[in-house]
Amino acid sequence: MPSVIMLIQMERRSKRIYASLVISAVVLASAIPLVYQECGPRSEGLDQHKPLGLLVPLYFDPNGSWEELIAEHIDYPQVPIIAIINPDNGPGSNYSSQYESGISSLEKSGIMVVGYIYTSYGNVPWENISAQVLEYKHFYNVSGIFLDEVGDNSTTAAYYGNITSLCRSLGGEFIVGNPGTYSPESITGDFNLTVLYENPGLPAPNNFSSITNGTSRNSSALIAVSSGLPGESWFQSADIQFSYVYITNFGLPNPYLSLPTYLRAEMSDLSLM
Repeated sequence: MPSVIMLIQMERRSKRIYASLVISAVVLASAIPLVYQECGPRSEGLDQHKPLGLLVPLYFDPNGSWEELIAEHIDYPQVPIIAIINPDNGPGSNYSSQYESGISSLEKSGIMVVGYIYTSYGNVPWENISAQVLEYKHFYNVSGIFLDEVGDNSTTAAYYGNITSLCRSLGGEFIVGNPGTYSPESITGDFNLTVLYENPGLPAPNNFSSITNGTSRNSSALIAVSSGLPGESWFQSADIQFSYVYITNFGLPNPYLSLPTYLRAEMSDLSLM
């Protein structure tokens, strides 16, 4: 991400100053209607058919797999990639120069980077979420946030609206929400991209429309784990309903500890869409 904040400088910041940043962010987020109307996720480009991209959970520390992903994007630059970083089930409590360097390399290759935060279906206190958003921006200046365990009950709409408004007020424009299933427009309307399927196995193409359930193609994503690489015809069908996918042969308990063994073939298939 852009500016590098040296660890020694961060350590010298007083807790009082950091706390004031959190309070200021909470105040900023109270202006939801103004922020959302000016930079809402669906204000432009909805009718443009963007290339089918790859949404990659990088839930492991920077290593050779990060370099592999960069190399694939260099070979297939027409395939958009969003990488989700997850230092410690969130940003972690300390800045990491290893992560800063890895993120910088991803971005220089043209890969968008967003930071992982779990929301426990709207049950994590909003103040905790806002603090993590600030830490991601403060440590790594990420381009956006990936909200995991998004609720599918419309009563949580204001909760997610507050979070997305805070992210955008801090410059984190791109928000990915992951309910893993259909969630009402009152919630997903706040996101740029929503993961509407996260399950073992590939869904059949004739089920795609029921998965998206009216969500626009450019706002829909799909993640399938424990799966073999689908054929080109599957990707062609997915390209009609989804703008980002991720297919991996790894499965539970954690399918995101490594990149799929067939990553290059997956990138090749996506490049043909």
